[in-house]
Amino acid sequence: MNLLIALFLIVFEAIPEALSDKGKKAIAGVIEFIYRAFVTICVFAVFNGCHLPQKDINPYYLIGGYVLLRFALFDMLYNLVRRNEPWYVGKTKLSDKAWNWFFKKTRIPSGHFLAMVKFISLLISVTWLIK
Repeated sequence: MNLLIALFLIVFEAIPEALSDKGKKAIAGVIEFIYRAFVTICVFAVFNGCHLPQKDINPYYLIGGYVLLRFALFDMLYNLVRRNEPWYVGKTKLSDKAWNWFFKKTRIPSGHFLAMVKFISLLISVTWLIK
């Protein structure tokens, strides 16, 4: 269940952002509305005592799994919707600048390295979230 929730949160954040940047703001708005409505309903449910029973869930694995899953999937989904290469690294965000500096200094091909690191992150996150 945790894996499905994390996937929902990542997919419904990455796709509208990419569609909006691509100029398809109407469909991006609809998807973003669904995302925000779902999150809002869940927050109200939790604060009003309506939540699923928790079975010995370590919050560190839950948060770490979500962060690793987001790292593994968000940029790839965003780039695919934008019709960029899946492992494209931009130039504007701080993380993009850090990756570009790393690849320039080490001369490691960015596509292969990012694919490997993100695949390992995906495996770890799925393991932690389905625990």
